[in-house]
Amino acid sequence: MRILHLLAVFYRTSIQTDIEYRADFFTRLVASLLGLMTTIGSLAIAFQYAGRIRGWSLGQAMVLLAVYYLMDGLIEMFIAPNMREIMNQIREGTLDFVILKPINTQFLATFRTLNIWRMANVLVGIGLCVYAIGGLSLTVGPREGALFAITLGSGCAVVYSFWLVLVTLTFWFIRMDNLEQIIWQAFETGRYPVDIYPRWLQITLTYVVPVMFIITIPAGALSGRVGPDTAAVSVVVAVVSVALSSCFWRFGLKHYTGASA
Repeated sequence: MRILHLLAVFYRTSIQTDIEYRADFFTRLVASLLGLMTTIGSLAIAFQYAGRIRGWSLGQAMVLLAVYYLMDGLIEMFIAPNMREIMNQIREGTLDFVILKPINTQFLATFRTLNIWRMANVLVGIGLCVYAIGGLSLTVGPREGALFAITLGSGCAVVYSFWLVLVTLTFWFIRMDNLEQIIWQAFETGRYPVDIYPRWLQITLTYVVPVMFIITIPAGALSGRVGPDTAAVSVVVAVVSVALSSCFWRFGLKHYTGASA
């Protein structure tokens, strides 16, 4: 209950701050729609010459694209703002103010901020998902819905853990901004099924930058391509990822030299 109360306070404060920049929401929404139309156009051209690509139908690929936008919005709303702020605090030595608080440092540092206007991509993802399911005659029942919720939650945990490891490296390597850009470029590949890429790239997008667990598996669960076994694997991967990244974070904190040192 204490954690939920703190989250409510954190997010209420963030929303009050973000309200000053309402135009950002509409800018992001227009940009997301333009990017969406470009990607849908390329998918339509590809599927015009093939009914299925590596086992993916057009409807399933549309669901994948919807999950991509949904996950991108969730990352930019909840994860990215906090992780970027941690990098700045480590560089400037102001992480002291977080460490000295009488609460878990990882929780406070990684859940402190919410960027409400990044909801634009979430709305685009939900809208496209509804269209793909209804307009393209995909069958989605309670089983698919439950598997999707499980794999989507696991995907969020995986990307949180991955970014936490990246942030923790800032304790030793001050500037990690360029690496973040490389990671985002890899994340962009999630617009399309991982199965269509060469084998070496599939391995990279599964075990190095885990786009497979973040986007492809949740989309597969919603479109009926993923069963309970794969969902269980995604949960295990998520639990292990969170545990390992938390251990690495605590190890990194021991090497932190703040402004008070």
